[in-house]
Amino acid sequence: MGPISNDISIFFHCVATTYGIQSSYSGALTKKDSSFMRPKQGEYGFYFLAIKLKTSSSGIYTLVCESGIDTYGCLYNESFLPSSPNSKLIATDDDSGSKKNFKLIANLTTTESMILVVTTYNAEQTGAFKVIVYGPEKAILTPYVTIPLTTTSTSTTTSTSTTATTSTTTTTSTTTRTTRSRIGGR
Repeated sequence: MGPISNDISIFFHCVATTYGIQSSYSGALTKKDSSFMRPKQGEYGFYFLAIKLKTSSSGIYTLVCESGIDTYGCLYNESFLPSSPNSKLIATDDDSGSKKNFKLIANLTTTESMILVVTTYNAEQTGAFKVIVYGPEKAILTPYVTIPLTTTSTSTTTSTSTTATTSTTTTTSTTTRTTRSRIGGR
């Protein structure tokens, strides 16, 4: 009975990863892309692309990434803010897929859209990728525009010039005294 159980498990695993209708999205992470602090990481410098994922039928969907780089996937509910990478975060994955790529399995509904953020395990990594979504219906994958994470520094310099005018008035008083002396008499 052991071999039959293993066969069923292997068969189920294969069906779960290739089940249903496929949708795909191809892209590339470049140095021109925005970067953020990836969840579970304490540093910035992870390039990313955000993809909006919408379905016409609720069910279990599998999101698989194919790439020559070590990808990392983050799934968000409804929105994604690079300045707040843990807000609305549902799931992350690093290497559940093949060749150091992510694979996420999620129960998606028609009433909510999800945001898939494709990034990398190591900071400043670039390269092409393809996300394939398997599920009961075709998924609609479109670019998700995020608010760029920028820091603006404003510096104001105020210069004040003070000119002091000093007026000095000098008053000199001269007193003249005339003294007459006589020597020896009048």
